[in-house]
Amino acid sequence: MLIEKDKSSLVIIDVQEKLVAVMPKPHKFINNIIKLQKAAKILKINTLISEQYPKGLGSTYNLIKDNFFNETIQIKKTNFSIPVKNYPLISNEQIVICGIEAHVCVLQTAIELADKKKKVYVVQDAIASRNDKDYLTALGRLDKHSNIQIVSCEMVLFEWLRTSDHSKFKTISQLIK
Repeated sequence: MLIEKDKSSLVIIDVQEKLVAVMPKPHKFINNIIKLQKAAKILKINTLISEQYPKGLGSTYNLIKDNFFNETIQIKKTNFSIPVKNYPLISNEQIVICGIEAHVCVLQTAIELADKKKKVYVVQDAIASRNDKDYLTALGRLDKHSNIQIVSCEMVLFEWLRTSDHSKFKTISQLIK
C-alpha cells in the first residue's frame, strides 16, 4: 500500500538535545526528519512530536523546533511508546514514524500502532540508535510485522505527492536537493 497524504500523520519521536548528542552522524537523520516536517507543513499533514522525559533529556532539538507549524502537536511522555489512545491525531489510518531511538521508543510506538491495525511506515533514514547493532536489530524486528513497512524519506515525499503534476511538486522536490 502506498502512503496517502490525506490518510497519514507524521510522528517525530524524541529528537531531543541529549539524545541527538550521542547519535552517530546526527546530521543525516536530522536532515531527513526536517524534510519530512517541511513537506508535512506544505501538504498540511498533521504532525505529532514527542519528548521523552524532557527534564532529563532536554527539549526538542532546535532545528526541529524551528519547523513547528500550526498542525504540530507536541507531547511530553515517560512511557517509551506514545500513549496512542490519548491523541486523536494518531487515529489516522497511516502513520509515518521517524525519530530516536530506533530500538526503544520508535520500535515500541510502531509496534503498538501496528497492533491497533494502523499501517505504520518507519522511515529508515530518519531514525537512529546510538549503536548500529541496535538500529539494525530494530529494523529487522519492525520489518517482520505485517502492518509495518520500512521506507525512505524520499519514498514518503513522493508517495505523498503521487504525481509530478501535483501543485506542490516543485516545492517538495526542492527539499531533496
